[in-house]
Amino acid sequence: MKLYVEEKVGSKKTGKLLFLDKIAPTKGELFRLLGSKEFFVDGEKYFVSQVQAKKSSDNTALGMVLGGILGLVGGAAGVAAGGAIGGVLGKDSDIKEQEKVDRFNRSKL
Repeated sequence: MKLYVEEKVGSKKTGKLLFLDKIAPTKGELFRLLGSKEFFVDGEKYFVSQVQAKKSSDNTALGMVLGGILGLVGGAAGVAAGGAIGGVLGKDSDIKEQEKVDRFNRSKL
């Protein structure tokens, strides 16, 4: 999970995402970590309430690819089995990460 704010110049949003180098499960925890409800990025003031979270990667596809590569040892059946197992494990990881993202985005200060 990656935390970000939408970049702004003055009061105008640019649409660019600025990723934070902090990790927190909720906005309340982020507030405690920062020690303030406000913080600065590139000279612009942002508030913890403006921070959002998004998934950091797609683990399902990665799991399928890695499983397929590892399955090459077992031939065609190994590739299919490895890809399937990798996909299942990756999907489980994606689901857990999405739950963390949803928890953070629903959290309040």
